[in-house]
Formats: sequence, structure tokens, C-alpha cells
Amino acid sequence: MAELVIVLAIMGILAVTVIPMYHKLQMRTMKNRNMANMQIIQEAFVNYYYYTYAIGTPHYPPPPDSLMEDDWANSPMDSTLSLQTPNELFGTGSVPKNSNNIPFKYSNWIETTIDGRQHRKILIKDVDEDSPSYGDSLVFTI
Repeated sequence: MAELVIVLAIMGILAVTVIPMYHKLQMRTMKNRNMANMQIIQEAFVNYYYYTYAIGTPHYPPPPDSLMEDDWANSPMDSTLSLQTPNELFGTGSVPKNSNNIPFKYSNWIETTIDGRQHRKILIKDVDEDSPSYGDSLVFTI
């Protein structure tokens, strides 16, 4: 009987230490996945910019009103050139989302330097408060 109590005590101690470690590992993994998804989006949008640059009309995909939701992702980016949608820029057929299946925020803008040069920028940001990568973002400048 004493052996059973000792075994249960050891199992309890292990559970108390292992479960929080597992939770931290799980959160770190989800954060890394979210950051990787933001990087994938950024690279796809930059590739799209270079493609449109090559055909003479350089631009990023137009930003949505708020998040990169399905309605925006299924709408043509520039109907004067083609009916290609943001979803079609990705091998999976859809814009990646965060680990909670919530879309990221996307915006783009042009900054003009004092000497007149233009820098085109994009921002991909996780605005889901329940996400482990909440507030993290990627900015890219051309």
C-alpha cells in the first residue's frame, strides 16, 4: 500500500511539472507556425508585386477593409488585368490564417523619402487577442 502512495505521489509531481512545460511548448509551436504563415503571405505578396512590375503595373494586392477574410481573399485583386484572387497566390488555394483560424491583418502603403524616392511597404500582423503571436508583425519594404 505504501508503494502505491509513493507511486501516486511521484506521478502527481511529474504531472505538475510536465503539463505546464507541454503547454509552453504548445504555445511556442503555435507562435512559430503563425510567424511562418505571416512570412508565407509576405513572400507571396512580394512575388505578386514583382510579377506586376514585370508586366508594367507594379502593385501589391489591395488591402482589405480590416482582416484578410474569405470575402476579400476570393475577390479579384485587379479586375482590369485578370480575375486572379489572393487565394490563388498560395499553393493551398487559400490565404494562411493563424493557429486559431483567424485571418491576419494586411496593409500596404508608400513612403516618400526627403530625396523623393518611394518605398513600398507591406505589413502583416496578428491581431487575434487569443493568439500566441498577438501583436507580432512583419514589415517588408521595396
